[in-house]
Amino acid sequence: MNRTRAPKPNQHERAQRRAAIETLLGRALRGVLTIPEAAVLADYMRAEWRVADKTRVSLGDTTRALASHRAAADAEIQRLEAHIAELTGQQEAAA
Repeated sequence: MNRTRAPKPNQHERAQRRAAIETLLGRALRGVLTIPEAAVLADYMRAEWRVADKTRVSLGDTTRALASHRAAADAEIQRLEAHIAELTGQQEAAA
C-alpha cells in the first residue's frame, strides 16, 4: 500500500503562486505585462524568496544540530569503548 502524506497547509498556496508566476513571466516575456500584473509578480517573487530564505536558515540550523548530536554520539562511543577496554583489561589481569 503506497501512502502519501497530506499536503502541508501552505503547499496549495505555494503551487498557486508558482503557477501565477509562470503565467506572469510569460506575459512579461511577450511584452504584455500590465503595471498591476508586474506588482503581483513582484509580490509573489518576494514571497518565494522569503520562503527560500526561511528554508535556508532552517536547514542550516538542522545541519548544526546534527553535527552537534554526531559529535556527542562519537564522544559517548569513545567513552564506552574505553570502558569496555578497561573492563576487558581487568578480566585478563584477574585470569
